[in-house]
Amino acid sequence: MSSPPIILFQPPPGNILLNYNIRLPSTEQNPSSGVPQTYLDSQTVRENVFAKEQNAVPIKYQQDRDDTRSFCWVLYSSFPDVKPIGTIRLVPSPHHPHPAPGAKFEAPNEEPPGFGTMMLFKHMPLPEYAIDRKTSLHDGSESYVKLGRLCVVQEERGKRLADLLINAALDWAKENVQEIGKGVGDKVPRWKGLVCVHAQEKAVGVWERHGFVIDEAMGSWFEGGIRHLGMFRRLELEEE
Repeated sequence: MSSPPIILFQPPPGNILLNYNIRLPSTEQNPSSGVPQTYLDSQTVRENVFAKEQNAVPIKYQQDRDDTRSFCWVLYSSFPDVKPIGTIRLVPSPHHPHPAPGAKFEAPNEEPPGFGTMMLFKHMPLPEYAIDRKTSLHDGSESYVKLGRLCVVQEERGKRLADLLINAALDWAKENVQEIGKGVGDKVPRWKGLVCVHAQEKAVGVWERHGFVIDEAMGSWFEGGIRHLGMFRRLELEEE
């Protein structure tokens, strides 16, 4: 009997990502860079799914500034052939404004001047807290966390492995409210359990299994040519 899959947790890597060469695949990074192996494994899955399989974004644009402050989980296949097969990340508040209905986000055809690791992970501005447009499920001001970059490699799909990752992230969030609130600044309201996802259209059913509901007023938009929809769920947090 094979052992169950393994899930490892990775806290925000922060400035250590300044040692990450965004022009190289995760499997070709300098071993002495100090970048955590769990983070590298997460990128391996994301590259395989988003860059290679879906052809949605080139590897050098696959990461973003939020990766420096995100918590992530990596799912590994069972012993003896242990390898990364799935991942998810949780981004704390604040966030960029909700996408406009019908908006299209594509990787640039030409590399922006000065683009590189320093620009991506240090000089590119982080989002600041501001009142957002009101939608069906978000009042525009409440703090929320965002789950994203959920993916499972093609050969492992159909086993509901994504459910393991979603449950791991949600369970951790419920038990680590203070950790989520660290370093977000005094202007950001305290997180009270609201969770958002920007779901690929074909993955809506996966999120619905976990209680997420489509936000009709947020509308839909396209990222890398793939239609996305906003969804929300509220977690019941323990009273402190």
